[in-house]
Amino acid sequence: MGFDPGRVALRRYWRAGRISFLNVMTVVADDARGLRLWQSVGAPFAVLTAADGRTQHDGAIDELGPMTLAEKAWVGSDVMVFHPAERPPWTVWWFFDEDHGGFQGWYVNLEEPIDRWDDGALVGVDTADHALDIWVEPDRSWRWKDEGEFAAKIGHPLYWNESEAAKIRAAGCAAIDLVEAGKFPFDGSWCDLAGGPPRPVPTRRPDGWDRPRA
Repeated sequence: MGFDPGRVALRRYWRAGRISFLNVMTVVADDARGLRLWQSVGAPFAVLTAADGRTQHDGAIDELGPMTLAEKAWVGSDVMVFHPAERPPWTVWWFFDEDHGGFQGWYVNLEEPIDRWDDGALVGVDTADHALDIWVEPDRSWRWKDEGEFAAKIGHPLYWNESEAAKIRAAGCAAIDLVEAGKFPFDGSWCDLAGGPPRPVPTRRPDGWDRPRA
C-alpha cells in the first residue's frame, strides 16, 4: 500500500480504544526506505485534553476525568516524520526552523509499529505512543526525554508492564546505536530540505479522521 506524494495523511495515536493524538500531515514520499510525512507550522493537530488542560503527558487518561480531542495549530518548527519500511517500534522526526528552514535536530519517538490504512479519499497510519523519546542534536549528541512520564505509567493496565517497559527502552537503545554510529537515518539524509518542497497546508481535520483503528 503506497501513499502518493501530496496526499493528506493522518498520524493517529490510540489509547484505551480512543484517539489520543492526531496529526494532519502531507505525504512527502513512500518508497523502499519507508514513508515520509510533513507537518507544516500552522497545520491542525489534535490532542486528548481534560477540562483543566491536562493531557496524557500529565497522567493516565483514566485518571484525568472527562477528556475531549482538542484541535490546535502546529507551532514552532516544520517537521518531517519518517516511518522506516522495516516497521521498528519508533519513528524519526526531522525538525526544521520555521523562519529559515535550517535543520534543528532529530527526535526519536518510541511507539508501536505503525499500521497503515487507505480509505481512498484519505490515508493514514495508526500507532500507540510509548512516552519515552530521544532528542538528537545535529552533532548527534543525544538525551532521553520524558523518562518521568514513562516510568510513572509502568504497571498501569492501559500502558505497559515492567517487561514491556524494558523492551521499549531497549528499542530506544537500538536507535541510539544508529545515532552514535552515524548510520541511516542519522547520516545526514534529508537534513538539507530547507523547509521542504512547497505543498499546501491542510486547514482542518478532514472528514474520516475518526474511522476505526487499523
